[in-house]
Amino acid sequence: MFVERRSAVRYPIVLNARYQAVRKRSSGGGAGRTVDISSGGLLIASEHSLPVGVRLEVTVEWPALLDGAIELMLVTTGAVVRARGLSFALELSRYEFRTTKRKFRAVAASAGHTAATATGASETSDVPTAIARFLVPELST
Repeated sequence: MFVERRSAVRYPIVLNARYQAVRKRSSGGGAGRTVDISSGGLLIASEHSLPVGVRLEVTVEWPALLDGAIELMLVTTGAVVRARGLSFALELSRYEFRTTKRKFRAVAASAGHTAATATGASETSDVPTAIARFLVPELST
């Protein structure tokens, strides 16, 4: 029987993330994507394997817009507590939302944005644990 030891619910949200070692002499940084997010940590699929114990600053591109026009990013600091292959779990010691330097044009919700819905289910139940609706800017490549 599986016993859940986590104190916070995980939400399966996939977002772009960049990470950088807090100590400058530590190994550099890289990019990845979140696999899931909780109030206590992040699980990230990354382009590099990382050792347990390294302290990182991770910046996540947040999908919602502040006041419908300002891009946000989630900036976190924490330690890698688990690593397997090209993924790692980060236990958060600090997090905050910041606005980005990029400016968005004020556009109608139907032009230049895609509606998105994120849902999640706990590992012990198939009942959704969260539903969020937000506008996601369409990014040009």
